[in-house]
Amino acid sequence: MKVGIIGLGSMGRTHARNLKHIDGVTISAICGVSVEAAQRFKNDMDIDSTIYTDFDTMLASEECDALYFCLPPSAHNGEVIKAANRGIHVFLEKPIALTSAKAKPIVAAIEKNGVVSQVGHQMRFRQSIQKLYAMIKNGSAGKPTIFQGRFWCNIGSGPKWWARKDKSGGQMLEQTVHIYDLALSLFGDAEKATGIVSNILHQDDDRYEIEDTSIGLITFTNGAVATISGSNCSVPVHFFSDFQIGFEHVSLEYKSTGQQWVAPDEATLLYDDDKVETIIEDQDVYLLEDQDFINAIATGTEAQIPARASLKSIRVIEEILNNQL
Repeated sequence: MKVGIIGLGSMGRTHARNLKHIDGVTISAICGVSVEAAQRFKNDMDIDSTIYTDFDTMLASEECDALYFCLPPSAHNGEVIKAANRGIHVFLEKPIALTSAKAKPIVAAIEKNGVVSQVGHQMRFRQSIQKLYAMIKNGSAGKPTIFQGRFWCNIGSGPKWWARKDKSGGQMLEQTVHIYDLALSLFGDAEKATGIVSNILHQDDDRYEIEDTSIGLITFTNGAVATISGSNCSVPVHFFSDFQIGFEHVSLEYKSTGQQWVAPDEATLLYDDDKVETIIEDQDVYLLEDQDFINAIATGTEAQIPARASLKSIRVIEEILNNQL
């Protein structure tokens, strides 16, 4: 299976490292902003890939089975649609677009052409979440009731593009979206959403155009509710992405260490028969999402997180931003 990577930053490197360890996969082409950057990537990853700096040239020259799009949300300019129209399977880092209006034609092209898509919401591959999905599927979890989650960090203005509204769409769309996606995947479709969005600590930073604090409130069509908070005013370097989930017959407490690259997170499942199960979340969820995508292509099945899932979370975040309390 020949795979190409577009966007050679940190996520491009993460997926390249993973793909090298999946049997039958070759990274045949890479596309970056410059030949020099692409050559560094190629050397660092120790891969024998053809280098491109123009996507259309790469698309015309290569016969890739799948393409990885590891781009900031504003950098998408029709490339995914072109790939889907040629029958090429696509992995998309989240969010797949800055707005739902821009995301809809991407999803439409993917589904019209029947290609496999996967969005990089790696938190779905946590062991505790996978166990909860299985319980939902077989009915043993019971009715969903409440979800409470957060994504707290402090990266200042971040990369040059991150704090610009027209480049990232804001923290809710670019980071906290992981938690929104998780809630939607567990509880189903949202009925209505509102919230509070603010810039508290970055008002004097001319480079900072987005929110640094947010609360989202969601009511689902099945009656369940969720509260989700986002912060870029927390502890520097540490990323706290944790949640509590309540179902009729099971509760899940996910504890984030804030040191995901040093100390693994921990999850506790509490069942209504007094059983308690603790899970150390030490699996490589990025590798798991890549393996799931490649396996879906090989077997002709749907990957766990198709592009339409990203459209759902974008719509909910837009509703919160447009209907603030």
